[in-house]
Amino acid sequence: MTGSNTICVSQEGPANALALNKDCTQVVIAGRNVFKVFSIGDDLFTEVCNLRVGKNLNLNFSSIDVAWSTIEGECSGGITYKINISNIYRTDLLWGVLENTLATAATNGAVVVWNLGRSGRSKQEHVFSDHKRTVNKVSFHLTEPSLLISGSQDGMMKCFDLRLKEVARTFISNTESIRDVQFSPHAAHWFAAVSENGTVQVWDARRHDRALHHFTAHSGPVFACDWHPDVPCLATASRDKTIKVIASLTLHIGTWLRTSY
Repeated sequence: MTGSNTICVSQEGPANALALNKDCTQVVIAGRNVFKVFSIGDDLFTEVCNLRVGKNLNLNFSSIDVAWSTIEGECSGGITYKINISNIYRTDLLWGVLENTLATAATNGAVVVWNLGRSGRSKQEHVFSDHKRTVNKVSFHLTEPSLLISGSQDGMMKCFDLRLKEVARTFISNTESIRDVQFSPHAAHWFAAVSENGTVQVWDARRHDRALHHFTAHSGPVFACDWHPDVPCLATASRDKTIKVIASLTLHIGTWLRTSY
């Protein structure tokens, strides 16, 4: 067993988020003034790409969150899009290398898709300008390569079809700002969303009119949520200094942990 190494790299400004690629060999960091990809080695931490390039560095480059697609494989042979989001089962092909795809949530409400395999200095693939306020979270679907979901200060979640470059569905939370949104690894159509008023929602992406489940889990803003990879449970973390584990099938809050800060 080898010892651990600590490597520090100074940047132009604070990083708001980071994401690893599927092999954990690269990491992307994103912030208001920084957006870079680093290679991770045993004794090296090397910058391989600076995405803040060009003459027109607008607010689309000012990022709150970043996500890296972790779907394996290359789409040059074609990947079938099977999930029914817009009441149409699409079987068109998405082209490109999936693990080269990044998405960022911008302070101006934009959701930006980046293609690291794109030729030239600019890696910006497409900009979605459908939210009216800051986007707090972006998250790729775990198995469907063309689906990306976002959560915004406007209280809405939008599911984007990256193949068609359009919004497939809009979900209105009827709560305060959405702080995190995550697709379920257990039910392909399900996703969870958490809000600043302590609310937790579970949605079926095929239905945009109302959430499957809606309940208050915390006495303060909920800043993060995540699904257990093997067990159908959802964990939520709040400013009220608690982390709660919710059984997603029964939506029973079975465990809660109080933090010291």
